Amino acid sequence: MKRVLAILLMAVTAGAALDLLAPKKRETRLVRAELAGVKFVYDSAFARDDATAGGGLSDRLAFLVSFPSFGHPSPTGDQIIQITLSPVEDVLDPQDRPAKLYARFLTAEALEGPGGLVLREFEPDSPYQSEELLLAPPDGRAFFARCPKAQLGAPGEGCLSMFRAGTIDVELRYPPNLLEHWETLYEGARRVLGRIQPQPARNRR
Repeated sequence: MKRVLAILLMAVTAGAALDLLAPKKRETRLVRAELAGVKFVYDSAFARDDATAGGGLSDRLAFLVSFPSFGHPSPTGDQIIQITLSPVEDVLDPQDRPAKLYARFLTAEALEGPGGLVLREFEPDSPYQSEELLLAPPDGRAFFARCPKAQLGAPGEGCLSMFRAGTIDVELRYPPNLLEHWETLYEGARRVLGRIQPQPARNRR
C-alpha cells in the first residue's frame, strides 16, 4: 500500500513539474484603438507593447506577426515581422523616397539582389553609409528596403520598408532573408491592415 501511495505521489509531482515547464497560453482579448482617424479592432496577442495592447486613442500602434502566415507570433520557428502604424507626418510619400530622398546618396553601381530586386550602395560619407538599398524595378516605387550591410549590421538587425495607406504610414521590419519574398511581405501586411479595420455594416433593406 505504501508503495502504491509513493508511486502516485511521484506521478503527481512529475505532472506538476511538467505543467510548470510547459509554455503557458497567452490570454487574449479584443482591443479597440483609433489612430489618425482610423478605427482598429485586433487580438491583443498581436500587440508588440503595452500601449498597443491597451488600445484607445493612439499616436502609434505596434504589432508582431509570423511569416508566412501573418498570424499570431509563435515559438514554432516562424520568422517574425514587426509592423508599426503611425499618422502621416512626412509630406514625402514613402514610394517617392528612393527617387527624391535616397538617390542623391547612392553610388552609380547597380547589382542584382534577391527576389529580382536591384541592390544599390550608399556613398561612404552619406547618412546611410552602414546600409544598402534594395529596389523593385524600375525605380523602387512598388517596393524598397533599407538593410544593414552584412559586415556592419548588429546581430538580429532587420531590414526596413515602408508604404502609405490613407492617413497612415506603415513600417515593416523583418529579417533580411525575407527579401526574397518581398511581394508576399507587402501583400501580407496589407491583409493584416484590412483584417484589423472593422468593416462598416451594410444597410439592410
